Amino acid sequence: MLAGLIVAIAEAEGEGVLRAELPLAGQTLIEQQARLLASAGATHLVLLVERLPPALLAAVDRLRRDGLSVEIARNVAEAADRVHPEERLVLLADGVVTDRAVLDRLLARPDSAVLTLPDTPAHSEWERIDADARWGGLMLLDGALLRTTAAMLGDWDLQSTLLRRVLQAGALYVDAPAGVLAMAGARGDLPVIERALGRRRTDAGTGLLDRMLFAPAARLAAPLAMRGMLAPAWFVWGAVALLGAAGGLALIGRPGIGLGLAMLSGPVAALGRRIAALGWRDDGDGLRWRDWAGVAALLALAWQLYAGGAGWGVFALAGAILGLGLALIGHRRFVGKPTGVPGWLADLDTAIWGLLPFAVFGAWVAGLVAVAGHMLATLLMIQKLTARKGSECP
Repeated sequence: MLAGLIVAIAEAEGEGVLRAELPLAGQTLIEQQARLLASAGATHLVLLVERLPPALLAAVDRLRRDGLSVEIARNVAEAADRVHPEERLVLLADGVVTDRAVLDRLLARPDSAVLTLPDTPAHSEWERIDADARWGGLMLLDGALLRTTAAMLGDWDLQSTLLRRVLQAGALYVDAPAGVLAMAGARGDLPVIERALGRRRTDAGTGLLDRMLFAPAARLAAPLAMRGMLAPAWFVWGAVALLGAAGGLALIGRPGIGLGLAMLSGPVAALGRRIAALGWRDDGDGLRWRDWAGVAALLALAWQLYAGGAGWGVFALAGAILGLGLALIGHRRFVGKPTGVPGWLADLDTAIWGLLPFAVFGAWVAGLVAVAGHMLATLLMIQKLTARKGSECP
């Protein structure tokens, strides 16, 4: 099992707050650290703190509400007691921000290891460990070494003392790979770090519209949203609400306005996904509910078209789209999109935006026919690719 130890003691330069309290990617820095370690497999996290300001307590509460096992240690002895001697332990130094590319490189080592950087002027803020290397702020050890170090530590600094003990025990040097690795010592460091995170992480969308339109817009809007400490769930559920409003407008005979709101739901959801990705947060069940809200809006449109004299055939179209949509959702949930999927495949956003040219001319029924045809072709292609992937397995 893997445990995580995050040190949160140092104050940010000139801020009067801890480095761990600094805002990063729409949350506090310590939340970003904790969620990163949890995403790499850490089953429980220990936060070493000397004081607990309200912002730090609120951050711990949010982590626990999201299902992370987080314990607070007020001193080194308490931290050692919370880690089993046989557990693998990854320590993340005070104020260090990194990503999975760097963390996974360290965790791939079977024994004790320390992340290293070359001893150059660009890395002068990192702790020197020998004439040629500096410590990159992450180390891998076992709980037993933490306990023996805590027993002899006294008033020494945990990070530096534990680093020396790990090195004396013959830990491997692991050169930091390409990726995000930075020290957030002050608030002024954060914009540069967030831009670096944004270059390394991508949002969860895979559709053509998302790649070509929504994701670039989300990259531009995300910094402003993160400065406001807005949770990604607000945007994802906001996208669900937009689709609900779109369905309501369709029912009262305003399908054009409703379509505009439905189209807006795509970039709003993409923004939520991007913020979630940058902060290693789960966007929850909102995206699944967005699929269902889209189906409901489609059925509302079909009812409005029927009431306007389109005839019962529109319900056959709506039913076909509903069935195809459910089948596509099922493929994504249980099989996963196979590799090599072409970009033209349908998803909720292509269905919504595909209605636009038909809506301009009032040809809503023709639009539903086109959407149904697109989704049918998508389903057939996914089945073909899934079968091909299965045949390639030994």
